[in-house]
Amino acid sequence: MMQKRIIIILAALVLAPMLPAAAQEHDCVVRQFIMTNNVVNLEPQGVVEKAYRPGTERAYAFARLNCTQVGAGETFWFHWLYNDREVGKSKARVDVSPNWRIWSQSRIFPGDWTVQLKDGEGRLQAEQRFSMDKPDAE
Repeated sequence: MMQKRIIIILAALVLAPMLPAAAQEHDCVVRQFIMTNNVVNLEPQGVVEKAYRPGTERAYAFARLNCTQVGAGETFWFHWLYNDREVGKSKARVDVSPNWRIWSQSRIFPGDWTVQLKDGEGRLQAEQRFSMDKPDAE
């Protein structure tokens, strides 16, 4: 009986490093989440408060994060919703930094939009709403 216990303990010690580690929680804090006209050299170009001008082809969602602890391969997801229906999503890798910057872009057209930023576990971290009016008829 004692030999069985020793074998089990030894097996556990040998196999433990091979088992996947528990998911490491990130501690990222969203410092900024905005809609912008473009991202150049890791910086947003202007802030779009509530609406894009009619005829705008692309919208950019930009996030600035403060992360001191991140699991390997940690990603955040941008979810693009048009009239409350998801029409696209993209992922962005995050790493340890007090100024980690990520962004996503999407083609847009007239209507109501929401962009949600979620972590790898699907938890909502930030959200922005905007719209684009139809162009005036000529």
